[in-house]
Amino acid sequence: MELIVIAKPTVFKEESNLINQLFEAGLQVFHLRKENVDEAAYREIIEGISSEYHPRIALHHFHSLANDYNIQRIHHTENFRKERDNVELPENKIFSTSIHHLADIEQIKQYQYSFFGPVFNSFSKPGYQGVIPADFRLEKQQAIPKIIALGGIGLAEIGQVKTMNFDGVALLGSIWNDPSQALTTFKKAQAKCQTYAQNLTIQQ
Repeated sequence: MELIVIAKPTVFKEESNLINQLFEAGLQVFHLRKENVDEAAYREIIEGISSEYHPRIALHHFHSLANDYNIQRIHHTENFRKERDNVELPENKIFSTSIHHLADIEQIKQYQYSFFGPVFNSFSKPGYQGVIPADFRLEKQQAIPKIIALGGIGLAEIGQVKTMNFDGVALLGSIWNDPSQALTTFKKAQAKCQTYAQNLTIQQ
């Protein structure tokens, strides 16, 4: 089961160093998404991350920076996608997007994967309630993008997300609400995801 980490919405001290530590620990994909910051702030964060990890960064804003830093991943927000009909995606990048209604899956087949949520009550946005019942199970065809669960996911919820048949989890609040524990929390989440992936392989 895939494990993605999304950036803390606000900039904080030593952020890039901590992101480097997550990559060193095995993080495969990091989504750089900030609220109310300019391109210079994005550049500063990226330049603080080791260049060997730049291809694993997904940009939510200032997509032109991908060409400056060998970034291979671009994320289209739901608003960005809906403002443009029939978005054509070049084949030299990995593109992701977000949906909040499963009926929208039919509109995103050109993307490699999509976030869906909030699955549970959000850790990072108080009052942001989960949108699916506890007994939910995702029914999907192999041809559609991978669907990554987002929203209110901590260590205790990873097993439930797997039972719901999602392809992976995205962590935000559970990682960044206490940055001093970010690396420890990530390693525990990574171990859980690897265990579920191994169990699935054995069952197949």
